[in-house]
Amino acid sequence: MSIEKKIPKAAVKPLVEYCQKLSGETGKPAAQIFKEFLELMKKYADYFFSEPWSKEQDKPFGLNDADLNFIKGGKNHNEECERFRVACLRKNISLEGFDAKGFNEDLENYGDKACWGCIVPDSMRLRGDIKRIEEDIRDINEKMKQPEPPYFTKRMYEYYRRPEVVRKHKMMYVELRLYEELGGAEGKVCEVKNKYKCPYGDEANELVEYGELATFVWRQIEWYDTHWNPTETMKPAADEMKWYHYGEPSIIDVTSYEDVIKAVEDGRLKKIIKEREKCEKEYEG
Repeated sequence: MSIEKKIPKAAVKPLVEYCQKLSGETGKPAAQIFKEFLELMKKYADYFFSEPWSKEQDKPFGLNDADLNFIKGGKNHNEECERFRVACLRKNISLEGFDAKGFNEDLENYGDKACWGCIVPDSMRLRGDIKRIEEDIRDINEKMKQPEPPYFTKRMYEYYRRPEVVRKHKMMYVELRLYEELGGAEGKVCEVKNKYKCPYGDEANELVEYGELATFVWRQIEWYDTHWNPTETMKPAADEMKWYHYGEPSIIDVTSYEDVIKAVEDGRLKKIIKEREKCEKEYEG
C-alpha cells in the first residue's frame, strides 16, 4: 500500500500558527520557519512518511527504536539535530492535527535525556563547590588570627583540619581533574543541558561517551574510598563488615589523580570493580 507523502490537512493550520509563535520569539519570518519544516520533511521523506498517520494525538511514550536509529544515522552533529527535530515533529502529527505543546516538550525532554552522561554540568558544580570551600577556609584562617576568634570560627577551623575532611576536599580536585581531562570537560561550561542544542556541536557525542567513562571510574573510586577509608563514626551492619577494610593498607591514593589513572592502567581498579560486583550480587533481591 502506497502512503501519501503529505501531512494531514488538520495539521497545517496549527503548524503555521506554531511557526508564527516561533517567529515572535526568534525574529525569524514565520514563512521561512514553515518552509524549513517542509524542506526537512522532504529531505527525510522516506522516514517521515514511512507510516500512515495515527487517527488521534495519542502518541506512545518515548522514541522507538526506528526513531532512535534514524536520529543516530546522521553523518554529523548538525544532521543528527535535524533528524531529531524531524522525529519529534512526526511524533506530534496525527489526523487530528499538530500538537505544538507536545513538540516543544519532546524537543526539551528527549534532548535532555540524550545529554545524560555529559559531565560538563557536574564539572561546573564542582568548580563552584571548590571555590566556595577555598574562600571559606581563607576567611576562617584570617579570623583565627584575631586575639579571640569566635566559637563557630574555631569549630570550623578544627573541622577543616580533620584528616577525613582534608581527604574529601582533596578528592574533589581529583574528581574535577578526572572530569576535565578524561571526560573532556576542561574549560567548558553549559547551561543548555540538551544534546541537540549543545554549544560544542560535533563534540556532543564525545562529551557523552567520555563523560560516562569518567563518571564510571569515579563511582568506583568513591566505592573504594567508602570501604577502604571508612570513618570512625561509621559502623556497618555485622553482615556487611567483610566488605570494609579497617586498618588494611591502602590500594589507591584517592587524593592523587596520577595514582587513580595508574590504578586504571595497572589493574588495581579492576580488582575493586570485581569486589564491588561480588558485594552487590550478594545483596541482590
